[in-house]
Amino acid sequence: MAEEILVGGVEEIVKRLVSLGIDEIGLLGGVKEEVEKLQTIFTHIQLVLQDADKRQVGDERVKLWLHKLKEAAYDAEDILAEFAFDGLRRQVLAKTKVLNFFSCFASLPLKFKTAHSIQNITKRLKDIDEKKDSFRFNIDNTPENVIPNVDAARETSSLVNESDVFGRETDKVKIVDMLISDLGSSSTDATTTTLSIVTILGLGGLGKTTLAQLVFNDATVKEHFGSMMIWVCVSEDFAVKKIWFKIVKEIDSSCTQSESLSKQELQKKLEKELGGKKFLVVLDDCWHKDLDKWEDLILPLKVYGAAGSKVVVTTREDIVASTIGSSYTHYLQLLSDDQCLRLFESKAFVHGETKNSNLVKIGEEIVKKCRGVPLAVKVLGGLMRSKRTEQEWLVIRDGEFWELGGDVQKQVIEILKLSYNNLPPKVRQCFSYCSIFPKDYEIQKNEVIRLWMAQGYLQISKEGDLMEDIGEEFIRILCTISFFQFAAERETDEGKELFYKMHDLVHDVAQHLSRFECKDLVDTKDENENIRHLSLISSNRTLEIPKGINKVKKLRSFYSFSSYGDSYDRLKVMTSLPKLLRLRFLRVLNLSRLPLKELPSSIGGLKLLKYLDLSWSEIERLPSTISNLYNLQTFNLSNCEMLFELPKSVVTFTQLRHFYAHRNYPIMNCESPRGLNELTFLQTLDILKLRAESASEHIAELEHLNYLGGTLRLQNLGVMNDVDAVKKANFLGKKNLHTLDMDWEGVEQGDNDNVSDHAELLEALQPNSNLKELTIHNFLGLKLPGWMTNGFALPNLVKLQLEDCYECKEMKSLGQLSSLKELVIWSLYSLSRIGEDHHNHQVVESLTTTATEVEGPKAAAILYPCLEKLSVGYVSNLEEWFENSSNIFPKLQELELCRCPKLRSMPNHFPSLQKLTIEKVNNADTLRSITENITSLTSLFFEGPLDFESSSSSSSLSLFSEIEEEVVGQMLGKNKLLESVKVSRLSLMRSMPDLSGLQFLQELNISDCEGLETCPPLSPPLKNLEFENCCALKIEVARLPCVESLWIGEIKALVVDETPPFSNKLSVFSIYGVPELAQLPVDFLQNSVHLRTISIRSCPQFRGFLSSNEEQIGLPPPPSSSWYVESLWLENCPSILGLQLQGFTQLRDLTVVDCMGLQSLEGLQFLRNIQSLSIGQYSEELNDFPFLDAIEMGDHLISSLRRLYIYGWSRLKSLPEQIQYLRRLEALGIYQFDGMTDLPEWLGKLTSLETLAIMHCKNLMHLPSANEMQKLTLLRTLEIKCCPLLKKRCKPPKKVCGLGSASSEWHKISHIPQVQFYSM
Repeated sequence: MAEEILVGGVEEIVKRLVSLGIDEIGLLGGVKEEVEKLQTIFTHIQLVLQDADKRQVGDERVKLWLHKLKEAAYDAEDILAEFAFDGLRRQVLAKTKVLNFFSCFASLPLKFKTAHSIQNITKRLKDIDEKKDSFRFNIDNTPENVIPNVDAARETSSLVNESDVFGRETDKVKIVDMLISDLGSSSTDATTTTLSIVTILGLGGLGKTTLAQLVFNDATVKEHFGSMMIWVCVSEDFAVKKIWFKIVKEIDSSCTQSESLSKQELQKKLEKELGGKKFLVVLDDCWHKDLDKWEDLILPLKVYGAAGSKVVVTTREDIVASTIGSSYTHYLQLLSDDQCLRLFESKAFVHGETKNSNLVKIGEEIVKKCRGVPLAVKVLGGLMRSKRTEQEWLVIRDGEFWELGGDVQKQVIEILKLSYNNLPPKVRQCFSYCSIFPKDYEIQKNEVIRLWMAQGYLQISKEGDLMEDIGEEFIRILCTISFFQFAAERETDEGKELFYKMHDLVHDVAQHLSRFECKDLVDTKDENENIRHLSLISSNRTLEIPKGINKVKKLRSFYSFSSYGDSYDRLKVMTSLPKLLRLRFLRVLNLSRLPLKELPSSIGGLKLLKYLDLSWSEIERLPSTISNLYNLQTFNLSNCEMLFELPKSVVTFTQLRHFYAHRNYPIMNCESPRGLNELTFLQTLDILKLRAESASEHIAELEHLNYLGGTLRLQNLGVMNDVDAVKKANFLGKKNLHTLDMDWEGVEQGDNDNVSDHAELLEALQPNSNLKELTIHNFLGLKLPGWMTNGFALPNLVKLQLEDCYECKEMKSLGQLSSLKELVIWSLYSLSRIGEDHHNHQVVESLTTTATEVEGPKAAAILYPCLEKLSVGYVSNLEEWFENSSNIFPKLQELELCRCPKLRSMPNHFPSLQKLTIEKVNNADTLRSITENITSLTSLFFEGPLDFESSSSSSSLSLFSEIEEEVVGQMLGKNKLLESVKVSRLSLMRSMPDLSGLQFLQELNISDCEGLETCPPLSPPLKNLEFENCCALKIEVARLPCVESLWIGEIKALVVDETPPFSNKLSVFSIYGVPELAQLPVDFLQNSVHLRTISIRSCPQFRGFLSSNEEQIGLPPPPSSSWYVESLWLENCPSILGLQLQGFTQLRDLTVVDCMGLQSLEGLQFLRNIQSLSIGQYSEELNDFPFLDAIEMGDHLISSLRRLYIYGWSRLKSLPEQIQYLRRLEALGIYQFDGMTDLPEWLGKLTSLETLAIMHCKNLMHLPSANEMQKLTLLRTLEIKCCPLLKKRCKPPKKVCGLGSASSEWHKISHIPQVQFYSM
């Protein structure tokens, strides 16, 4: 096969034009005759396309002929689509009764124009048709090539399927050994880095990522690094901040993807998550060779990680390995022929089938030619799976692409092209379109299907089919031949979603095949008007819509792939946007995350637009012309937090299939638009909010929306009282809904007038049996409907949440819900009983005893057979939970009982329970019953009784406390697998139970146990220990030999020996509110070689770290060697008079604030690694800061400091001038300078500033001049809080009668992207 670009997709475009149906041609009334002529020519040409597609290889004339045909077909499709739009418009207007007599005449000019355009294209096609005869193409009437249905289970798998990997066992062992060894991580030498880097090096397709995944999922590695294992795909977009964010996000999934996070804020988050911990970070697919950027990226990992931390890098580039200074580089080799053959056969043959010996022999020859590259073997194996004859296998074996010689990479690409050519044409065009995605982009299944749909690639062949189902089949085909690889399954707003990736080489092929149609930027030197698809991909720079966008007149897709950390020039975006909206052939328009405040009304002119994504934008309103987008299929307004209204009616969106408004809280307060009944194709609605005056009409509009699926939130059901309208909505018939959220908001608690209506409404809202998740909020009925407790009605329900249903008094057993995995019952204050009536059950049981004796015993039914997580909380009147079977909760792993003060009984069979949380359960018998048979816990949280002080007598209180101690003791004694124990509010407990039997305990947290006096002996593997508000407790650090993290607050006393008689593993030492703590010994610093963080707050007598003779006040003099502490925090310690920091050479984060006795601070200039400094609020006798000489003397301080937070006091009238020399500052915080009225002009010299915060400066009025503020070009965020005079002068302009008036300081800061004002 030749390497040159082939012309693809012609056949499918022609087929779409040929197959225009009667209905579609009907929309083209007035030009029907011209269209039929066009179809006739395309029909003639279609017969030879399969042969032409083959002949273009090596024949430039055929390729040119196909290229002209494709352009003509594209142009014809665009013209016909525009004219069809006019027919659709008239149909819609006729339905809405807007069409009038003159509308017919308005279409006449368009008919003439369209007819003339079609005639021109017809002439072009006649020339093309005549030219085809000179090629003497073969006419092929055979059906198109379709890959047969294969085992669908291969479509998705875990991140790495070890049974699918061959020949990497030795490689895996070597890498694992390197990771769990102490390579480069000496724990005794402070000058040795704590971090080692292991590089996996090899050419594309060898399986570097697969090997890294094998290592990452190895049991030994998981045990070694625990939860601190992080996977980040880097790829070609090497943006340091983005990679840091991905690392943080992997550890803390709650971290929001906010563009406002600066570099220093991310470093803070990294310190919080990684500080003092041993971690493994995999940086997959690295290309970047810039040493400075690598050093910038790796620095916080080196600084914050504990000894033994490792980074694994996969790369194709040898220079990358040398640039990053790898401790070990593993060169990945080619697979042997035998290993390749095993991989090939696993792909080429269906598991369990009898292999044709002749095919096996041919396969051996094919495999040898793959030259040991796993990707080539895998792709060819998937291709051969669809070929069953020897002849088909021989064609592949003898293909021309094997003649490319020694260039293995080139050969792999040609193998991939071979698989591409064997795809059905309709799948080929879908695959090549995927070049619009960036490399290593995780392609969301529904996203790519909707993009294909917008381009017209998913054509329905029979009535009843859905385009979305066809798209899923195409994805399955692409997975079968490994063009798509499973990446992840994640919980999204649409439920669980599948994500896929394309291997770099596969992506290269897609780009290669579509390079003349798909671009990632407009090349101003080559403004090719034939570009059809354009993507705006971030590359760590300021983004803008390309200037030459208006010259790409035939553009069909514009897709912005911006993400965290990207920045934009708002003015340039708003200037270029109208040019973009003049491109009338656009089908896909993604403006996600662009800084849009408003959308031009010209959006309504995009007649062919089918996919519009405005998510994560700042748009405040939609123009009325949005309703002109009659072809719109997908409309995404998710996370548009400034958008406060929707169109009043959506009756014109008759083609709409998916509407998203996830986490768009302002919209949730808007009434949903009218006209939903016209959207008969609608599948995703997301939210429907009712209004009292139109609720019946509104909900009834759902009647014919039988395709409605995904997630639907019904809000304000409390205003509804029309049961017939609810029944008409036909929720029972909506079989595609998988998540339903019903909220009865809109009626006040205690309003019992419509309680019966609520019960009837909920009964009428019965969903289809396919429903998987159901949530009910604020329901005011007295009981739940029968369908909810009927296992036959909801056999597929996985999650049920009942919240804030204040009037519900009884709940029948939910144990018949056979698929239920998670049950939440929260804030049902009136609920008194769950399950059967215990008394009635005893009566029935006695009546059936005789029958049982006659008929013989029956096996008890299993209740809640799949339930894994149960949460019951804030049910203050719940007394009884009774089930009529003891065979219950066989799979329950997590149980939470919170604030159930009256609970007397509940089932107590928990054979699989691992995590137990009990908060404020006041009945002693209940506690004993629940816990007596539990022996499998790994996590326990126990909190004492509710309303402790209100108990009737001290004796009963004491008795109950003893019972609680007994229960806790028994649980600690029986559950030997406990890893985490948290105990709170056992006020009379004097000592903790014996913990010596807990060999796996890693975390112990004791709080609000005011009577606790002693801490029991602790032993490994305990790592994290926390005591809070145990005011009688005295702790001896010498008794904590295994603890790595110690957090102590509000205890009586802390004893720290000078020379601990153990190998101290302490890394985090945090103390607050210990009134008797006066000092810590100097030797504690010297002997704690792992200590990285010290925090001492609100200890009024603490004077510092003192030597044994106690002559030194404050911190100690310079030692013989440096200490290892990296973060030191001293706050509200008024007895500290002076500090000496010379020994803290590893310090990176220093906070010394609110130490009102402090008069001297020395040694700051020796902190060569300092990055963050918080300082101020010292002795009122001082006239200036005690560290100014350090700035003048310390080059290290000037070059390393990135964040400065400075606090003033009453004597200070201005900022210290020495701050102006800190030119590398990225964040500056100015606090409590009440005597200051003006910020100095030299502030403009801090040109690296990204964030500036000014707070609690009550007399401040003036910023530096506009000229100086404009010099701060990197400043993205300005925060002003509790500065009333400055806030008043910085107000933005208010438009009054078209005139704007601004405050005196506003012009100085108007260029800053984010200016935030706070009053409190």
